[in-house]
Amino acid sequence: MFIMLLQIMTLLLLVGVLASEQSVEENHGRRRQARQAGGGLNCPIGLPQKSTDECRDIREKDLEVQRGIYQLAVREPLPMPLVNMSTLTLIQLLSQDEFAKEQFNGYVGMLKKNKGFTAQWKKQHPGEITEFQDYANIFNDFRSTLGDDGSTGFYRYVTNVEPFQNILEDWREDDMFTEQRLSGCNPMVLRRVTEDSSEVGLRWSELVKTLSPSYDWEKAIQTAMETDESLAQAIKNGDVYVLRYEMFDDMATFPDYSEKRPGRTMWPSKSPIALFALNKEKRLRAAAIQTDYKPDSPVFAPGDGGSWMLARQVVQATDYTHSQMIEHLLKVHLLAEPFCVVMYRHLSSQHPLNELLKYHCRGLLATNTLGSPSLVNKGGYMDILTAIGHKGTILLLERGYKTLGWKDTDFHQDIKKRGLDDEIKFPYFPYRDDNRLLLMAISRMVEDYIWVFYKRDRDVQEDEELQAYVNELSIEGTGPNGGSGQVKDFPAVLETKSELIEVITRLLWLLSVKHSTVNYPVSDYGAFTPVLPTKLYNDTSVPPGVFSELNLPNRNISLAQIEVAMNVGTYHYDTLFDYYGQLKNPAAKQVVRFYFYYLKYAVSPRLKFRNYRRLKAGHLTYPYLQHPWIPNGVQT
Repeated sequence: MFIMLLQIMTLLLLVGVLASEQSVEENHGRRRQARQAGGGLNCPIGLPQKSTDECRDIREKDLEVQRGIYQLAVREPLPMPLVNMSTLTLIQLLSQDEFAKEQFNGYVGMLKKNKGFTAQWKKQHPGEITEFQDYANIFNDFRSTLGDDGSTGFYRYVTNVEPFQNILEDWREDDMFTEQRLSGCNPMVLRRVTEDSSEVGLRWSELVKTLSPSYDWEKAIQTAMETDESLAQAIKNGDVYVLRYEMFDDMATFPDYSEKRPGRTMWPSKSPIALFALNKEKRLRAAAIQTDYKPDSPVFAPGDGGSWMLARQVVQATDYTHSQMIEHLLKVHLLAEPFCVVMYRHLSSQHPLNELLKYHCRGLLATNTLGSPSLVNKGGYMDILTAIGHKGTILLLERGYKTLGWKDTDFHQDIKKRGLDDEIKFPYFPYRDDNRLLLMAISRMVEDYIWVFYKRDRDVQEDEELQAYVNELSIEGTGPNGGSGQVKDFPAVLETKSELIEVITRLLWLLSVKHSTVNYPVSDYGAFTPVLPTKLYNDTSVPPGVFSELNLPNRNISLAQIEVAMNVGTYHYDTLFDYYGQLKNPAAKQVVRFYFYYLKYAVSPRLKFRNYRRLKAGHLTYPYLQHPWIPNGVQT
């Protein structure tokens, strides 16, 4: 396959088999010349308007070279502007960059190791899966071989160190299915069902248009709540919640190239609807699942045996694709890429925001350029893993991109919009509660950091590098480079320090915390097929209404799934704010140092205590946001 050949070429490049490209060397030479133009001149980190004429000249020459290297363009088949650079050119650039090459080599080395072990495992275990235990064996073999023990090393699992449930045994439990909406791979979909007068959540009057008119939804909600309260009253009280995947409505299904055995038929892509309710103890319970968004679709409840388990797996398969393609790839990787590319183009190496952001952008371009094609291109992982295939994946990303914007980085607004911000009505939500602590710490760090360099709003207004940066990113930007980032809802001009603090806070949260929430849980839930299958099958040997291992993907698909999980969920190159010692400005160094230890000794112990309480109460734990498990940026 083309992708495999590309990977081989990539690895050959890293060991020097292919010659380096002359253009990259020339760019590096011009870059060095620009930085050495001032001879022995020592230009400190600072704002351009406060630099000396000599230092401003160096900054401008450096940026001129950078703009020749880093440019934005739409890179098909993806619909959004990304770095306009060939894979081979980027490899050469990163492998020669002292700042980036260690992280880059670690990432590529991991991909090579994971692929090699997958091939080796296939040879050693040629038989097909015949029981659920076979999936557990795959999980254990891969996890034990491809990760380090403990909390040190680059390749490691938080759940090997922190308290965590035994998902290999408990995956059949409805509570595990339900609580993944709160602390699993995708806690970004659940919404409160609301009355017509509400501006948040999903209104019942809209939801009911898609629900089966013949099913007793009120009874299902009452059963989950363990009460005889009416459906209308339950909605009014804020006790009804829903999963609704509108982007999957009428999603095409593409041929299955991964299953060759006779008697097996892949299920088509679905857009399921799952309803939940809070019981008297305010614990979320599953009520019913409609297997597609059309009103004539089958509906099942927890008492429906094998049919209920199959309905749960329909939700899980859709949720897997949504979490990894929309919440992970689109809303983190692809949304963030223009911010990092344009940083190189407009924020010089002497700019305090470059000095900060470069640690959070490190790894992103490599991951996007090498990793994304292996997912979405023809013959890639999405063709193997899912019913929508690579064509459906591109269609899904196009649908998502239509509404994608800077608003998607606003954590607080997202929680409020989904109707989940009220801790009285909805008291248990680890994703919300733990993120609030991290976001507060990031916001305070950014505020203190900005104060070191920007003493007044006028400093923001007169920072020509900063203004050029936001102007190119915003879809409202003007001039020759204005608007090329095509970021909707993003300001083309910044007027105040508070606006700048908000922008940098949300960007750092996106690259570090948000990415951790959609990335690292995959090495747990997404690595064990019975918990999170990527697609489902009918098998002629399985009677209707019976749930069997034969309804799940075969060995080769499961191996591809766990390889993806290991590729994205094990690499931890650094830890949030650990770069403080490398900062050049003493005051900035002290700010970041303080918040590194604040996370370590103030925030993380609170999160640890929360997780011990969660485990004791029978909840899923959520250890992914504890120190030292959040990296600075997107590393896989």
